[in-house]
Amino acid sequence: MQRAAILFAIRSRGPISRAELARGLDLRPSSVTELVRELMSDGIIAEVGQGGSNGGRPPVMLDIARAENWAVGVTIEPRGIQAAVVQWDGTILSRAGTDPVDPDSSAEALEQAAIAVTEEALAVAAVPLSRVHGIGVGVSALVDTAANEAIFSSTFSEAGRFRLDGLTARFGKPVYLEDLAYLMALGERWFIYPNDPRSLVFLLISSGTCGAVLAPASTPELPRFAAEFGHMVVDVNGPLCGCGKRGCLEAFVSEIALLATANRLLAGSHRGSLTLDQVADLVKGGNPIAESIVAAAGDNLGVAIANISSIFSPALLVLGGSVVESWGQWLIPQASARVRSHLLEFLQGRVEIVASRLGSDAPLLGSAARALDAFFAVPDLSLVHAEA
Repeated sequence: MQRAAILFAIRSRGPISRAELARGLDLRPSSVTELVRELMSDGIIAEVGQGGSNGGRPPVMLDIARAENWAVGVTIEPRGIQAAVVQWDGTILSRAGTDPVDPDSSAEALEQAAIAVTEEALAVAAVPLSRVHGIGVGVSALVDTAANEAIFSSTFSEAGRFRLDGLTARFGKPVYLEDLAYLMALGERWFIYPNDPRSLVFLLISSGTCGAVLAPASTPELPRFAAEFGHMVVDVNGPLCGCGKRGCLEAFVSEIALLATANRLLAGSHRGSLTLDQVADLVKGGNPIAESIVAAAGDNLGVAIANISSIFSPALLVLGGSVVESWGQWLIPQASARVRSHLLEFLQGRVEIVASRLGSDAPLLGSAARALDAFFAVPDLSLVHAEA
């Protein structure tokens, strides 16, 4: 447990000296020296230079050996099953994937495809398997994380309940199954905001709309959970949602809903079915109908963000997914203006609304981050001093 506490402290506060570890964790210096020696021997941490001196000998600083350790991220989505070998600093070394997946695929078929793409990605990366510390898997499903089992998926309706024990057996690594939106939030925390003290809410706007709430990185004991933000009602008289209710956020701002509106209203402006990028091109060209579609999406998104902010009061709200990647330059300013008009005055200005910087790699990087999250978890948080 002391080893885990030292790892957690180095990851969250590094570069850090041995003396700082001993003080921060209230451990004997000799214990820290021995545990650091073991972690360096295992290639998990490394000495990264000297720190500042107060007149004595400069301390040697320690940090995570991010370039010499890896995790695997796997995503199981209708557009295909993908795997990537990810360096601990977020660099993708290799990737492999399948063609789009039949929604009627069985759990066995999904798992065999996941094994195949993982094998391919590992073969291309050619890294020592001993330095691959886990496999995170993101699925379009409701996941019982305690049981590490997908319990329902409207996307893969024939798969039913499923685990990925075959993936564990094939590679001898722990496998962590999670909801995709939660993983994308986790990827932001690990690779973009690793030591940011703010709580984080992630809102995914893609073919569907959902999200996740993460505690500040320094307080892992606080809740971290997926959230069905897409089925928050923003207009009780709004359009019918796929869930059977009216006025859900997803019925207004998901890719499916937005393109249905665009193809209906812009039929004379374009031949064939429009894509998000083609609508963006029309906005850039000054098409007033395209501009109004994007503005309406921003308004509805702003109402939802105001509701989320009133409940969770996050300091950082990250927007990701295909809609944000294509329309973010207009969507975020419009939504931000609407948020200000709906939030209580004392909450205004407390939340920063930004686009994801991980882009289309967010699902894979988030899946890999889940393996890192488990590797650096502290079994007994009482071992971590408040400073750590």
